[in-house]
Amino acid sequence: MTLPERIARTMGVRRGSRLLITYDEQTGEARIRPLLETYAGVLRGVYGQTPDEVAAYLEEERRSWSDS
Repeated sequence: MTLPERIARTMGVRRGSRLLITYDEQTGEARIRPLLETYAGVLRGVYGQTPDEVAAYLEEERRSWSDS
């Protein structure tokens, strides 16, 4: 599949990238999205910005397991 250069650059894909194409029969729309080569780092910052914040978040979660 060949994408216009501007679209490929915006999507972050290059030659050899794997794409997922879905089709909605109700709307007749096809959607294309890249499949990530790795998921490393995609959740960076979700559980805290610093190692201490992440540790505090995890500790709070672990405490909640024994609250029930």
